[in-house]
Amino acid sequence: MLYEAERQLLVESINDMARWGMIETTGGGLSVRADNGDIIVTATGSAFARWKVTPRDMTVISATGELRERTGGVAPVGALIHMAAYEMFPDCRAIVHAHSAYVLAFASLGMGIPSCVNQLDTLGEVPCLIADDTAVKGGVLSGESDQPEVKLPDGIAQRPEIAAVDTYQLIPQLKQKLGPRADELKRHGLACVLYRHGAFTFARGLTEAVENLARVEMSARTAVFQAILRGGLAGIEPNLLFPKAGLAVEQQLADV
Repeated sequence: MLYEAERQLLVESINDMARWGMIETTGGGLSVRADNGDIIVTATGSAFARWKVTPRDMTVISATGELRERTGGVAPVGALIHMAAYEMFPDCRAIVHAHSAYVLAFASLGMGIPSCVNQLDTLGEVPCLIADDTAVKGGVLSGESDQPEVKLPDGIAQRPEIAAVDTYQLIPQLKQKLGPRADELKRHGLACVLYRHGAFTFARGLTEAVENLARVEMSARTAVFQAILRGGLAGIEPNLLFPKAGLAVEQQLADV
């Protein structure tokens, strides 16, 4: 079995996240990148198995999604975002995607995560990428999409309607909003949220990616508590030492 150490690290990280309430049975995904560019990723269906996974439940794909080794299921369609991020960020070696509860409070409103605690200041802005999942998927399934069908490699679940959302809406925004910040990943990693979906963290290693998710969720939770204590969204106060980030959050609050 290829990449036994990486597979074991993924299992241990999933177990930790489940114990800490950082990962949900509604979905998510973790991956690490090997030195040769291969990607070891949680297989599709892992969340529905309540994250009771073993090293054999990981899938190995190439940097472009071809199957390298299958000991369980294939990679989820969300692996397209992992592949794009690894290509975009040479220093990225691990990615975590989770449907974190407090993150979703902001993602459901199309908002990024305000930095309300110093633990998130390190990561800088955590933007929200917005896609119209229902319209895009519906167009593909009905045959009425104005975009070419995404041809998926054999290592990835054959769900072209989901692939269209990632390929035509989310990945371009990822490149636009986080691509110019690639140098930051050398120091601390990056993060974003997806509209009504969840969070992604990108890091130099899996331990850091999990830690970054904890930081994002902590700040989202604190922001929710601020809103409760101060009477609504206007009561959320991001870090005043970062005027640009503060203005971005103020604009988001004004748009809600």
